[in-house]
Order: sequence, then C-alpha cells, then structure tokens
Amino acid sequence: MKTNRQKRLSIALITLTAMLFASPVSSFAQDPVLPPQTEHQYNDDIHSFIIKRLRQNTQQREKQMNKQIQQMLINLPNAEKLYDETFVRITTGVQEDTTEEGTPEINFVYNISYNCHHFEGTEDDYPSASYLWSTSNSCRAICNLTKTMIDQELSDIFAPGKKTTITITSTTDAAEIAHIEYKGEYGDFRYMPAIFNDENVRISVDTKDGITTNAQLAYLRAQSVRSYLKENISSLKNTDNDYHFVTRCFDMTGPHYRRSSLQIVVHGAFDEAAKTLEAALLNDEYVDFNIPHIEENSNSKTYALIVADEEYTAPLPNCDYANNDGDVLHQYFVHTLGIPTRHVKVLHNAGRQEIYNEGIHWLKDIIKAQSGNVHIIVYYAGHGVTNQKFAPYLMPSNVDVSKIRAFRSKTGALPEDIVLKGGDAEKILEQCISFDTLTGWFNRVEALSYTFIIDASFDGIQRCGKPFFTIKKESKRYRTPRVRSDIVIFMAADGDKTAYSFIDQHHGFFTYYILKELKYTRGEITFQELFNNVTKNMAYETSLQGKLQEPSMIIGGKLGENWGARTFINN
Repeated sequence: MKTNRQKRLSIALITLTAMLFASPVSSFAQDPVLPPQTEHQYNDDIHSFIIKRLRQNTQQREKQMNKQIQQMLINLPNAEKLYDETFVRITTGVQEDTTEEGTPEINFVYNISYNCHHFEGTEDDYPSASYLWSTSNSCRAICNLTKTMIDQELSDIFAPGKKTTITITSTTDAAEIAHIEYKGEYGDFRYMPAIFNDENVRISVDTKDGITTNAQLAYLRAQSVRSYLKENISSLKNTDNDYHFVTRCFDMTGPHYRRSSLQIVVHGAFDEAAKTLEAALLNDEYVDFNIPHIEENSNSKTYALIVADEEYTAPLPNCDYANNDGDVLHQYFVHTLGIPTRHVKVLHNAGRQEIYNEGIHWLKDIIKAQSGNVHIIVYYAGHGVTNQKFAPYLMPSNVDVSKIRAFRSKTGALPEDIVLKGGDAEKILEQCISFDTLTGWFNRVEALSYTFIIDASFDGIQRCGKPFFTIKKESKRYRTPRVRSDIVIFMAADGDKTAYSFIDQHHGFFTYYILKELKYTRGEITFQELFNNVTKNMAYETSLQGKLQEPSMIIGGKLGENWGARTFINN
C-alpha cells in the first residue's frame, strides 16, 4: 500500500509524464485526486527537480570539457598553437522545447567559440579573403575540439537516430571584395537559405563567378566548417542533422572580425533520462528532493561552517559534486535540523586564508560572544592528501601548483600516479590544512560540542576513481590521528582508503548516506546510529559498484562511549 507521500508523488509524476512524454496514466486512475493548487505545486516541484538535475549533469560535463580543452590547446603542435590571449570556451545547456508535432522535448545545447582579449593575437583568425577552416588557427581548434568532445565525451548524447540542429556562425570584416577565386571545394550553391546581418537571404556562389561579396565569403566559411563536421565527426554520421547558417559582415576592418563559431542542439537528448528520474522520484531515491522540514530556528544553539571545494586550479582535477554536497547539506541544516539560516555559512571553492578568515574566525567570534554555549559543526568536501607520515591534510581549491616541478611536463597535463617529495611536497603541504591545524584553530575555545564531517579522499585517488597524486612516505602505514578530547570527526574513509562519488546521486557517497539518514529520521538520530547505518548502507552500495568504501570515526580521548549519544539537534 502506498504512503500518502508516495500517492502525492505518483499524481505529480503522472501529470509530468503526460506533459513531457504523453505517457498513459490509466494504471493510476484509482489514486485520490489532490486539490488543484496542491497538485499543481507538486507538479512544479518535480518538474523543477528534473530540469535542475539535468542541468547539473550538463554543467558537470561542461567543467570537465573546458578543463580538457585547456590541456588540448597546450598540447597543440607549435605551428598550430593559439596565442596566449586567445580563449576557447565550451558552454552547454538544457533546453525545453516542443517538436514540430507539438510534443514536449528536452534538448541538449552545445556551443563552442573563441575570443581574443587583446588584438595582438589576431593571427589566429581567418586571413583576409580566405574561407577554408584550416587556414584559421582558431577555427581549426574549435573544429578539432568539437570532434573530440562529441565522439569521446558526448557520444551518449549524440546517440544514433537523434535529430540535431547545427547552426554555424561565420563573419567577415568590411574589406571590399573585387573577386576571390572559389575552387568549388563544397560544390556550387544556388539560392541557398541563410541569415545575413540578421535578415533572411538567399545566397548563390559557384566556381564560375567566384566570390564577389562578403555575404558569399562568410557563407563559404560556414560551409567549410560544415564540411569538416560531416567528414570527421563519427557521431554526426549516425544522427539526423539539420544545418543552419548565420553570417555577418561587420562595418569595421580587421582580422578579429573574421571568425566562426558553432552551436549544436540535440533534440530529445534528455527525454529518456527524464523518465528514469521520474521512476527514481516515485521511489523517493533522491536526497535532494522532498527535504523534510521541522520548526524553523528550533536548533538555535548550533552553528555550522560548510566548505565545498570543487573547482581546482589546473592542472589539478576538480572534485566531483563537492559544491552540490555543500548546497544540499545547507538545506538539511536549515530545514531538517532547524538551524537558523544566519547560523550556517557556506564557502564555495575557498582557499586556506578564506576558510580561516571567513569561516573559522567567524565561528570563534560566535563562540566567544555566546560564552561557549554553542554546538559547532564543520563540514568539508574536496580533495585531501596525506603527508610523509600519513597525517591527513585538506586541500583548498586555490593551491598554487605553478612552482611544483613535478607537475611540469611537455603537455602541461597532470601526470598520473605522481609522487611528490622534498621541496615539492613542502610547497603543497604549506598551502593545505592539516587535521592538527584544523582542530587546533579552536584550542582554548570551549564550546558545548565540536563535530567535523570530512568527505575527502586522502590516498592519492580522486572521488571519480582516477589517480591524483601522493607524497612520498616515511612511515609504513596510516595511523588514525589523535584529536583533542571534545571533538568527534566523521570521515568518509580512512586516510589510506578512497572516498568515491555517487555519480547517479551527484554527491560523495559519504555525504549522500548522511543526508539519507537525516531525511528518513528527520534529524532525530544519534551519532552512533548515524555511523552504524551509514557504514552498513554505504558499504553495501559501494561494493555493488565495485568500489567498497567504509567510513571511519576519530573520537576525542575523553569522550569514551558518550560520543554515540550526541545528536545534531540540540534544543
């Protein structure tokens, strides 16, 4: 028998399914009907969650692709390298639209373009009177990068049979054209539809008459890009592609007005993913949705600092989903644990000094102002590393790796399985935060309780399972750090084990299972129960995925067994 919450979700999902995918709903006809306003609100909530989750997926891909293209551009042969002031950028998006038949669809949008911040780098643009994609360093770069991204990083989105709309934008400067030879590389064109200077036009060009207008020149630049896409990108050979051409002639002269950019829309790219999300929502599998609320501000003695470090300085990789960890935990602190909004501070992509000045110092001032009559929670999601003696360190997102010799290579990419030692190790560690430092910041600052939650991997493996880097060890094995007597630290894994990300849920495994326990208990759970349940459930799921992960605890020496009776709700 369905619970009331499941019935409400069922009704909302039926409406969403009908709206997005025209699915039959007769099997749910016996469910009670909610008042129109209530049902409408549930529909909106579910629809918003699905779109938000799909956008999170594309944003994650976008971050990874842009990091990848930075390295690919560095790797270009010297003859093809772009100037330092030329920047290539990929942007992606989720677009709600309807088909020609009026059926709703959820599309994927891919854009790639480049820009020169200073005109001294204009050699990357098309030479005057040239239309071939290969004659422009920048156009050649966006064509080759698009090939790599679509065939390797986006092949699941560009699935066979999908319909795409490909819009190629090409421009010229205002230089007058008398006659440019056209060798017919792309065939002859007669009255072909295009947009020129924001107007619908028909363009003709052939080998006999050649190129005599800027409209023709810009059009051939777009056709050149189209030819590259058709001939070189494997995924596009199996999709139904509709090409559009947008051309422009600027009223100024100069190489920086001679460029091409590209947009591709994959129609219905996320329709199946949305259906999968529907089913998961019906089973209430997402901790990001349907977050329970208790009385506002009821947990007024608790203060929390959330540090979510996801984006790291290249060539260091990002820490997948750390920002989402912090954002959703913030909602649980406020809504499920009843901590007043002003009592929770979230720092995204923070450096060491920001963590201390904006976070730790803020907490210490509060403790002093409240004469210690407060409960303190500090949460961290991001990368970690252990030093020569296996002592764990948190790695802020702005660590400067420019002076680390071991990170330098001919390609500029971060080598795999790299081991730092000597000066390189010290330069990294001095920018990180050891557990001794983190807890030591609160020395001689008495509070009712201190709780730390650390979702980081310290063993040289990233959350995604790929190699990170390690520091050469002097000790033979990891030993649990000692902390002052009144502190409890929840850790995603021991310092010599990997803490992974739960890709389907957009969280670190550890954070996800903590949130799940808070959701189903509405925060009414002791630390011992929380740890036991997270250990059991996380070990089961991670083992099924082939990456067993078990959390660990670091407990102050004088707490003994008393730590287990603590809770996050302290009235």
